[in-house]
Amino acid sequence: MTKADSVKPFKSGESLAFRISESDREHLQMDTTTEFEKIISPDGQEITFRKLGAVRPNILKLANSQYDQHADLMKRLEKL
Repeated sequence: MTKADSVKPFKSGESLAFRISESDREHLQMDTTTEFEKIISPDGQEITFRKLGAVRPNILKLANSQYDQHADLMKRLEKL
């Protein structure tokens, strides 16, 4: 379900910022360490923030394993 609220930016140092309500923070399961991707539409009328998921340790382990297994190929690719 999409939720639309009207918000106004406020001055924070040299920047403008938007507040995120406690209920929205809870719904997003976010805190100050949560990272988002910011997407601005080409016409400048929309800003979308997409929550970035944490890297799953098993995926990182698999990628490192593949890199190690093919280290010779990786070295050749680095020289391209």
